[in-house]
Amino acid sequence: MKKFLYIAAMTLLLASCTEDFKDWAEPQSNPQGELVTFGNGSVASVGVIDLALVPDSVETVKVCDITAPTTSDTTYYPEYIIYLNDKAFVLGLDGKMNVKELSDYVVSLFGQAPEVRDLTARVKSIMTDGRTATSVMSDEFTIQVIPATPKISTAYYYIGTDNDWSLANGVYKLENGGGDVYTNPVFTVVIPAAFDKNGARVDNWFKIAPQETADLDDIWSGNFIGYAVNGENEMSGNFVEGANDQVAFAFKISADIRADKYRLSFNMLERTFNFEPIIELGTPDLWYLVGSCIGNGSWGNAADAVGTALVPLYPSPDNYSILNYVGYFPAGQGFKLIHNPGSWDEQWGMTGGVLVKNDGGSGNIEVAEDGYYQITYDKEMDVVTITKYTGAVNTFNMMGVPGDYQNWSPANTLMTPMSTVVENHDWLISYVYPNDTELKFAADGGWATNWGGDTFPVGQGTQGGSNIKVTAGTYDVIFNDILGLYYFIAK
Repeated sequence: MKKFLYIAAMTLLLASCTEDFKDWAEPQSNPQGELVTFGNGSVASVGVIDLALVPDSVETVKVCDITAPTTSDTTYYPEYIIYLNDKAFVLGLDGKMNVKELSDYVVSLFGQAPEVRDLTARVKSIMTDGRTATSVMSDEFTIQVIPATPKISTAYYYIGTDNDWSLANGVYKLENGGGDVYTNPVFTVVIPAAFDKNGARVDNWFKIAPQETADLDDIWSGNFIGYAVNGENEMSGNFVEGANDQVAFAFKISADIRADKYRLSFNMLERTFNFEPIIELGTPDLWYLVGSCIGNGSWGNAADAVGTALVPLYPSPDNYSILNYVGYFPAGQGFKLIHNPGSWDEQWGMTGGVLVKNDGGSGNIEVAEDGYYQITYDKEMDVVTITKYTGAVNTFNMMGVPGDYQNWSPANTLMTPMSTVVENHDWLISYVYPNDTELKFAADGGWATNWGGDTFPVGQGTQGGSNIKVTAGTYDVIFNDILGLYYFIAK
């Protein structure tokens, strides 16, 4: 006769935090048929589970202690499911569950703050022989979990070259803009470039101190953010946090990374950083070429000689302290650089083949052979360099400034060539734009060669580039057709 399996209900008792294990309830039996009986199992919590202490290589973590119910039929074996706030997860025979699933669930409920979080738990015990099965649910108990996220302070502080490694000499506070630090974990601050007592730019070394460290009488006994290994000159990457001797290496922004300021950003959850140079362009401060091979060759330096005897160097679009010029220079014809039209007080000349500044006895600058030369003046470093220019050069008979203000006619609104004694590559026009407009530079009355740019009032024009968006005003417009540099000088 076919046998029926009658399984009685089991009750899994709540285990207290003191690990006072409770036996599974003795199941009732049904007098009919052949019986399989179960009993004597137990479940208990394991205390606070700090996921930050679980190694990355470990996939499961113990969330409760389980003693499997006994069975009168050894072909039966247990399987478990754990319910956390009624969400089901697979639970191993050893009371372990997947670390990532547990962490993700806790974060989804409570956020990423590393605080003790209470979860209501129940365990379903399933006894099966592979063909038939019975299950029973335990009473509720509590599992306590701390998410594996780093502790984030309310604020952080730069300590380094710019404040002589002491908060008493200047405070640069990193903030996240308010709100929960685990929702908005990115802390930023803007610091200036570092200079020595002589005004020379120097490397900027620093560490980052959490608020708790800044509050100490001896900050060097607290924790810092920096490198565990030497990572100097990196502008982005990963950081570590720990005691000062553990964070052995400071961050470094090299003096070669030229900027007025730097924006420091730290993602305290992802443990990453990014340093962004900030260049405050301001208003370009021009220097001018003057000489027998410059402009009209008259050596005139009067204030109204710009565009005739004086030819400006062009500011770089992304750094106004860098001035550039490319043009044709014959050998044996002298020139100089001057700062202020109408004055010879600030100038660059040459003595014994060496470029010198503000030397009243200096001679003219001359090149060794005819050709195209690039002159670069780094005003911050106070260095002038003159090198042979090897790029392509074209010559043009006219240069127009077509735009929507004059119906985009490249043959009208023509610029004046600045050089008349040598091959010309610099153009000038004075113009009043009553309204905002868009325009380009176009050579020889057509569109075959034209320059557009994305920035104003200084820019780098490129062949077929974007329309230059010009703000209404009165300007002296200068343009170099070799470099494509332009500058709308407001009058």
